[in-house]
Amino acid sequence: MADNEHGEYEMATPTEKYRNLNANDPNPVNPNPQSNTDCPPPRQHTTKIKAMPPPSNTNAKTPSISRPPRKPGPALGPYYHFISTDLNRMLWLGSALIFREISYDRPQIEFTSEAKLDFNWEVLYDNIFNMRAYRVNISIELRNGDGDDRIGWKIDWSDRITEGAFHIARYNQKWRGGFFSCNGFDATVSEQAKSHLIFENVWEHLNSVHAQVSLHLLIWGGDQTYIDFIFEDVPFLKDWVDMEWDAKWTCDFRDDLREQVEEYHFNTYIENWERPEVKNALASIPSLMMWDDHDIFDGAGSYPPLLHDSPMMTGLFKTAQRMRLLFQHHTTVEKARDHGLFGYQGYNFLTFCGPNLAILGADARTERTAEVVQDERSWDMIFDRLDKQIQNISHLIILFPVPFSFLRLKVAETCFEHIKNLPNKCRQLPLVKQTNSIFGLPELYDDLLDEWTHDAHIDERNRALRHFQELAQKKRVRITFFSGDVHCCGISRFKTHSKTNPLSIYDPKLMYQVISSAIVNLPPPRTAIHIAHLVKTTWYPIENTKEELVDFFQRQPETGKRILHKKILPNRNWCYFEQCDDIDPAIYTTTETGCFGRCFTSKNRTTPETGPLSRSAESLARQHTNGPARADTGQVYSTTHTLKVRLWIESGRKHRPGREFVHYDLLIPNLI
Repeated sequence: MADNEHGEYEMATPTEKYRNLNANDPNPVNPNPQSNTDCPPPRQHTTKIKAMPPPSNTNAKTPSISRPPRKPGPALGPYYHFISTDLNRMLWLGSALIFREISYDRPQIEFTSEAKLDFNWEVLYDNIFNMRAYRVNISIELRNGDGDDRIGWKIDWSDRITEGAFHIARYNQKWRGGFFSCNGFDATVSEQAKSHLIFENVWEHLNSVHAQVSLHLLIWGGDQTYIDFIFEDVPFLKDWVDMEWDAKWTCDFRDDLREQVEEYHFNTYIENWERPEVKNALASIPSLMMWDDHDIFDGAGSYPPLLHDSPMMTGLFKTAQRMRLLFQHHTTVEKARDHGLFGYQGYNFLTFCGPNLAILGADARTERTAEVVQDERSWDMIFDRLDKQIQNISHLIILFPVPFSFLRLKVAETCFEHIKNLPNKCRQLPLVKQTNSIFGLPELYDDLLDEWTHDAHIDERNRALRHFQELAQKKRVRITFFSGDVHCCGISRFKTHSKTNPLSIYDPKLMYQVISSAIVNLPPPRTAIHIAHLVKTTWYPIENTKEELVDFFQRQPETGKRILHKKILPNRNWCYFEQCDDIDPAIYTTTETGCFGRCFTSKNRTTPETGPLSRSAESLARQHTNGPARADTGQVYSTTHTLKVRLWIESGRKHRPGREFVHYDLLIPNLI
């Protein structure tokens, strides 16, 4: 873009030097970037970019969301974040993020708890868009016992007081948590489609469970915010999207644009964090988060070099990273390593939830390219840390925003790869142009390339899978993957493939993939789900290993009738999980079908208890239980550490009374 004499900007015509660039070509103004945030310095500009229009509500059903996002009020938070439990010092560690307008003094916070509690204040930003960003570092005595400790909090803002509480598990308590992804609508969802969905419905169900049985932890699996509309709301970016192909990928990411984009991200986070249903959770359940592409821009990292390394994409990525670290991890680029995040260039975390459960959050965006999901140096750091720190842990949850195990769509991958490589003149053909995203490539190209199971990433995935199998075998830890992203729900798994398959309780290769998505976004059409059931759903990715999508859903959530397509459901959902003690490990068998509910021994046979069990939000308090059922056989069984996973499914619009939400259960045994 070039500045004109009226102080505005206009689209520049690319020089012959940069004409007809191919998507796979190196970016001419950033040919050798060292990272996804390696943004070339912009030229000096004497004019200012256009201001954004005033905010307006986007939907009467969601008045808290506006376009562009509104500026925040003078007092925000607290938003609680879980860090880890330190079993050497017997401490629960976490933080609270608080914002206060800079004209006010620092607020006063007070905690009440039977457990000993210490805290200190840390300033993350002294002035960020007229707000001061505080991190409150919290350490709480991890007391023995199997109950919860209630941690009350009260904040005196000088002009008002807010208060609330969260719960932490004592040392011997079984942890309870929630997991979800996709907390918003992307730009491809029409207003008509949104009008058929209640924006906060699944969130309110999650909060209703928490109100009755307090969650100790809430895991956010990616797409915490949807920044998609920035390309419509920021005038400079809107004009940039419409630029001629070659000029677009050599355009500067101006300093004044960076400031406007940062403020857009900041305000978007605040609007989402301050939605009543979200704010309630953030103030009463300590969270763990790992970002995904819509926290940056759609398909971030999954574009060929010309786009991926352009000044605009690297500039947008760098800005998103700064805001992600602030809101999702309560830190800054400068302090992230001191606050426990690790990686070659990315920001991964390893967290311990008491003595039996650990969670690894894998950053699959910061180092992502069209060929790589995570740099080999980050993988080395991840497995080195796991090898040194996983000791006597029963369950390890690996948080990958994109499913580690999912469908392969080879034909579509090949088709979109060919379209991506068409000459530039073909991009202007009406049929091609109508199917392109705002970045000039096929709309689904980046979605397919995002997948671990894409041809470009499957080898990297399989190398990681081998390492996870070795870790499980060596440490005797059961590994389970939690993922979202794909706007549907289901269960996949890896297991040993041999002539004499071991029982599940003894199989180190048994790893379940829990897919829970989305808590807000629009599910895919049912036709697409039907087609997905027609493609191959069983694979043998590496030696002696079987991978499959499981026939998990036996009955329709809406009616309870038997269902034909059992592997994936196109319903909004969230995932509840809890640790529980179980009985005889021999009850776990390698069954081929059915919802993996509890199995009991009876004359050397096993009978699965399948779902779903109907639960309305109102009856949840009466029906939800913490403890497992036990078989009354008169025998004495050894106790195992089981991870119970419950997918809570929102029924479609046409459902029977009392079936607004139903659940399907999966019991994952530890490894003996």
